[in-house]
Order: sequence, then C-alpha cells, then structure tokens
Amino acid sequence: MAKWPYNTTRWTKLRAAKLRANPLCEYCATGQVTPATQVDHKQAINKGGDPWDWDNLASTCARCHTNKTNREDGGCFGTSRNKAVDPATGRPLDPDHWWNDKISQG
Repeated sequence: MAKWPYNTTRWTKLRAAKLRANPLCEYCATGQVTPATQVDHKQAINKGGDPWDWDNLASTCARCHTNKTNREDGGCFGTSRNKAVDPATGRPLDPDHWWNDKISQG
C-alpha cells in the first residue's frame, strides 16, 4: 500500500461514502450546521492512523480541517518542521523531508 491513499480509487469511494453517511461537519461547534466537504483522518496516517478505518475518519468542513491540521502539526508550512539544510550538499537535514525519501529510493 502506498504511504498516502489519496490518489486511489479505494480512497475516493471511502471518502464519498463517509460524506454521504455524515454530510455535516463533525468538528463544528454544537448547534452549528456546516456542510462537510472534506474527510479527515482523526489520527494522522504518519502518526500511525489507519487510512482505511471508518472510525478513524471524520467528515469536516474546510475551516475545521485546516484548524485541526495547523493545531496538530503546524499545517503544510508549519514552523514545527526542521527547515535547515546541509550547507555542503543543500539537502534537508530533516530525515522526514520528502526529498530524503526521494534520495533513499534512488
């Protein structure tokens, strides 16, 4: 299985089923009715969450999904990531950086 399931038919079907079953944001405040447009992994895949487990999924609006992601890992441009590079090679020092995955795969 690929590390990220998002470009698979299986994910597309699971996501659509989740949004049909729970069409409102599960994270919005009680009493607030907001249509869900996204599906979130409650426990992130890169932190051990099962990408296919129905109980690990939440229907969510874009605002709540972004807020949760930013709160947990600083978002896609989060400051919590090590952005330093090796001055000799220019390679990222963060072992989890996508470029290091690319190099290790050859």
